[in-house]
Amino acid sequence: MLCFIKELSIQNNNMLILDFIDQWLKLARYNIASIDILKEFSLKHIIAYYVLIEEQVANSIIHNIDDKFKIPLVQQMKDSINKAVSYNSQNQQLIPARALVLALKRFIYRFLLVNSNIENQNLNTYILDFTLDLWTDDIKQELIKKLFPTCLLVSHAYNAYTFI
Repeated sequence: MLCFIKELSIQNNNMLILDFIDQWLKLARYNIASIDILKEFSLKHIIAYYVLIEEQVANSIIHNIDDKFKIPLVQQMKDSINKAVSYNSQNQQLIPARALVLALKRFIYRFLLVNSNIENQNLNTYILDFTLDLWTDDIKQELIKKLFPTCLLVSHAYNAYTFI
């Protein structure tokens, strides 16, 4: 249900829960206006709750992905990552490490836990697809497009995640 609400409210996540439910219950006779707790919450609160749950679940299960997605990084790949990432959040011209770790974690959780044959595809195909909602809203897309290493394959996603 949380995923459904998240997908439906992408364009208007400030909509009040009361209004959202009312849209779906127009044919129903139940008066939801009497549910006081719904008056203060909007869809963005449910989305934030869903994202929090997704992140906690991902923390516990992303290590269980198939070994084909755990190919070691060579030094050149590590160097490329280090050139693109700011580990102390002081350099605004680089990708914040926390943001990249979160994007990689979301990618691994959403795409690599299912049996898929994408290990030989370029990782930036997915990381640069901003419709996949891997990045937080505060990250500049241009920065990711400019700096994300092109040498990484999907098979390197897990080790890139653990490296950062």
